[in-house]
Amino acid sequence: MHTPSSRSRIVSLGALSLLTLALTTSGLSGCGGTGSNCASAASCIGGTGGAIGTTGSGGASTGGTTGQGGSAGTSGSGGAAGGAAGKGGASGATGSGGAPGTGGAKATGGATGQGGASGAGGVTANCASPATYDQTVLCDQPVAYWTMARQAGGTTEPDLVGSNNGTYKGAAPTTTALPNADPAAHFDGSTGYLSIPSNAVLSVPTTHNLTWEGWINADTLQFPNASSDGYIDWMGKCADYSPTCEWEARMYSTTTSESRPNRMSAYIFNSSAGLGSAADWQPVDNLIKASTWYYVVGEYTTLSAPSDCQNTSTYPGSINVWVNGVEWDHGEHGQTGCMSQYNVVPTANGSPLNIGTMARDTWFPGAVGKVAVYDKLLTQAQITAHYQAMTTKTPTGSCSATCSF
Repeated sequence: MHTPSSRSRIVSLGALSLLTLALTTSGLSGCGGTGSNCASAASCIGGTGGAIGTTGSGGASTGGTTGQGGSAGTSGSGGAAGGAAGKGGASGATGSGGAPGTGGAKATGGATGQGGASGAGGVTANCASPATYDQTVLCDQPVAYWTMARQAGGTTEPDLVGSNNGTYKGAAPTTTALPNADPAAHFDGSTGYLSIPSNAVLSVPTTHNLTWEGWINADTLQFPNASSDGYIDWMGKCADYSPTCEWEARMYSTTTSESRPNRMSAYIFNSSAGLGSAADWQPVDNLIKASTWYYVVGEYTTLSAPSDCQNTSTYPGSINVWVNGVEWDHGEHGQTGCMSQYNVVPTANGSPLNIGTMARDTWFPGAVGKVAVYDKLLTQAQITAHYQAMTTKTPTGSCSATCSF
């Protein structure tokens, strides 16, 4: 059961979404003609080649294979539309266009004569084999993605997918390193958090599926600013409880009044808050450690439910949760994991999404990184791939009444 405390219960749900990452190199290829501005390939459409040269062969053009000044002085095509072939010099020293006045006064191969990272503009990331963690996430098309890097120490955290930029509030976070050495935000556990304005893509009813994921690293496992029964909400869309409550990501202290040591849960609520339905990843004793990174995924759907969920015609749907790629076992927990557990019908409301806290009454002391939200359900294969991309390890472990890895 998920009994109430002095504060309302909330749950977190995540939906999936696939986004094809297009990483386009600028393709600053050599422009071969009269020193055209090749600061970006879009403005470097071959250059003008200076006066009209008759031959202006462009020399060997050490940065490229041709670097031609062109019979009409048009000079080597500097990567039309972003460096189609990256001609004109990958490094483009000078690529002199012949004697002065024939291929251009000096016919520099562009600002740096670069033909793009690989000499070809418009390179698209290979989502069959993404090279980084961020690419792995973006290839799965989230509707919002915050790396939590607190770039340049600023107060804004950009959404790498859309316009859901967040603002850091309270004590400014510091940064710490994730397992892959990427930066993540470290919160003080008393006033600091990230707040993202409400958007329909962050709510379950929009597509009837929602997945959230993130990496967390707690400084201590006995949370100093927790609820009366020992939990904190490290993320959630239920800032003011009723009447705009939706979902939350929760973690319990080691010692709790409800004997839920270090449990990690995905909760979901009616807009009036109160008791929430949840999926609970309950570790065996002493499994979870402080100052250690954990990958947590929560999912919500109103389109399907396990066969043992009751009253699904009125309260359809279910909740799921993973830690380090290991899925909890709903079959061991009865009505836990069913929307009908506490008669929840998710509603989209205006609450912001907060990270580091949910309602500014419990606070997560530690680091949070790589938070993504999807408008679909991630598969086990996708969750495994995300864990592997960060750690280079394969998830191991299992769950029954309790979980281990």
